[in-house]
Amino acid sequence: MGYATIDDLKERLGVVFGEIYGSEESAAETDLEGAAAEIDGALACRYHVPVAAPENLPLLKDWNLTLAEERTYARAAGSQYAEKIKRRADLVRNYLDMIRLSRFSLTGAEENTSESAVLVDIAEPVFTRNKLRGF
Repeated sequence: MGYATIDDLKERLGVVFGEIYGSEESAAETDLEGAAAEIDGALACRYHVPVAAPENLPLLKDWNLTLAEERTYARAAGSQYAEKIKRRADLVRNYLDMIRLSRFSLTGAEENTSESAVLVDIAEPVFTRNKLRGF
């Protein structure tokens, strides 16, 4: 689940929504989910996701719509879309990078303080440099 809905995307895109997606709302949902995953991937470096702090939801909704809008226009023939959409998407990604680097904070978002490690037990490798020598 993302930070924006299909109806939010329809409102943002206006008539363009129907021109690009037609009756394929599942494609629009995919674009929204992909954009939300990109946001959550960046936020997870510092915060528990999805972020539920109400003071951040309008900003996250806007970011979700901006990244989904970029994906929407990329579906159109020729994949040429307005420079202002590219700049807005770049700005969102810049903020996400700033969050990763602790230069921008989401007020009220729950910090991710876990420092865990994953241990994996695997069998001895079958293909190694020494075993494949000469092949």
